[in-house]
Amino acid sequence: MATVEPGYASWLTLPARYVSTAIAGAASAWAGLAEDSSIISPLALKADAQTVATSQAQILAGPNARDQLTIAGLHADKIGTVINVTADRAGYENGANVFVVGAQEADEGKVTTLTVIKRL
Repeated sequence: MATVEPGYASWLTLPARYVSTAIAGAASAWAGLAEDSSIISPLALKADAQTVATSQAQILAGPNARDQLTIAGLHADKIGTVINVTADRAGYENGANVFVVGAQEADEGKVTTLTVIKRL
């Protein structure tokens, strides 16, 4: 069995640090349907985590829709992140920020079908 370098093993056992954000009016607009979302990431800097949290909250505050897009290249590493996608279809012509919730790489790594949440 492979061993883990001691410094890395120590880092893996550290408690998570949390940041949070809220979009003004989102909870009241959705009343009992509002959800609380949490994601763990390997970001080391609190400022970076805050930026990611704000990007996700802006999309998840809704209204939003789930969509699937097929894009060139390998992108399974994008799950759990907000990315900007430009495509030849309605709503993506000028680029759209989407929250990636799934990725299926295919065609020997030439394309990835992303499942995304997009703000309407």
